[in-house]
Amino acid sequence: MKLLITGGTGFVGKHLVDELEKEHQIILPVRDREKIPADSPNITVVDFPEDLSGLVEEHKPDCVVNLLGILNEQPSKGLTFEKVHVDYTKQLVEGSKKAGVKKFLQMSALGSDGRSKSRYARTKAEGERLVMESGINYLIFRPSIILGKGQKLFEDLKKFSRLTPVLLAPKGKVQPVHIDDVVKAFKKGITDQELKNTVVELCGTRIVSYKELFEFALSYIGRKRLVIEMPPSFFRIMLPLFRLFPEPPMTEDQLYLLERDNVCTGKHITQKDLLGQVKVAFKI
Repeated sequence: MKLLITGGTGFVGKHLVDELEKEHQIILPVRDREKIPADSPNITVVDFPEDLSGLVEEHKPDCVVNLLGILNEQPSKGLTFEKVHVDYTKQLVEGSKKAGVKKFLQMSALGSDGRSKSRYARTKAEGERLVMESGINYLIFRPSIILGKGQKLFEDLKKFSRLTPVLLAPKGKVQPVHIDDVVKAFKKGITDQELKNTVVELCGTRIVSYKELFEFALSYIGRKRLVIEMPPSFFRIMLPLFRLFPEPPMTEDQLYLLERDNVCTGKHITQKDLLGQVKVAFKI
């Protein structure tokens, strides 16, 4: 099967491409060729174009897998939530309709919500709507935070733990999912033709606080630091200071996301329905 995968050099993308290239032909549009995986006869690397619709039409894949997403905007580079989550999805959908793509897999997020104060959440929901209304067989995946090798959280905490003996965690709950479950769920979605036109929530077996998540991540990277849980109001007071950082540890948009716990809702199927079991997210 021929697959076109956008976002294939990101955290999830690297794991997914590594698994899928064993059995499928992959078209991989990239901006930075230094991030591409090792050479493989099954991977065709192309420059990431602004005309994603034309790219899909040119290569005519059987399936499109859209993993594009950002947590922090970079307006100077034109990378806004609207551009990445909505405009790029719209282009991919339009190209898929013209090229006769059989299935469209969209990476969304548990926080997806068209009524949220968070633009991240609203644009994720808008991307979902474009896919659902496309007329193409689709799957929407909504993961909680994904744990595995290469997760940015580990690098962020490694960086901040060099600067301070105390780390602050926002109050709230999260239900981490293992990267292996995410990869297997996408693989199932690509190969199972009967699995279509539904939303899949991806969560692990445990609901934990962000404090517990940070403590696990620190243990994983071999750092001992005190983690103190703080209410979102504290981080709101700190926003002016955070904006001075090249990469702010917290943004106003992320604070809006914290107003709701990042856990499965029970309203949709999960990877257990697809795979028969759920892997422990903290065993990586």
